[in-house]
Amino acid sequence: MATTKQQENRKRFTKEGKVKEIRRSLTKKARLKKGYLKALKEEGYSIPEKQPKLITGEKARQNDSHEGKMKWDGKVQIKKQRKKLQRDLLEERGKKEAQKVKENKERLETREKRKVNMTKRTRSGQPLMGPKIEDLLSKIKDDETYTR
Repeated sequence: MATTKQQENRKRFTKEGKVKEIRRSLTKKARLKKGYLKALKEEGYSIPEKQPKLITGEKARQNDSHEGKMKWDGKVQIKKQRKKLQRDLLEERGKKEAQKVKENKERLETREKRKVNMTKRTRSGQPLMGPKIEDLLSKIKDDETYTR
């Protein structure tokens, strides 16, 4: 035995129920729009013109075929433009990657130099403090918060 709520859900979540719901919302929107335009007219405002709907998908293909085929030269030109654009994108990407590799290499070299300086030790095995202090000073000089 199904409750009334279950019966309502069965009506709502079937294909027919969904179609009915969509139809109801479309009629509601149309009614509201009609009332809005009527109110605008009564108050003396100009009614906005209807904008043409965008044609997508299958209808657009049908319209293209009715209007006539594109010339062969036009298609070739479009292909050339696409190839050129693709080549430019690949070239730009290659340049960016080369620059990244160069920056990474420079960063690694500076880190290696810093590491060598920081690990220097005296004859007795104590760490040298000079390079460490110099490193701290250079960090302070490079930092923008301390330079005014």
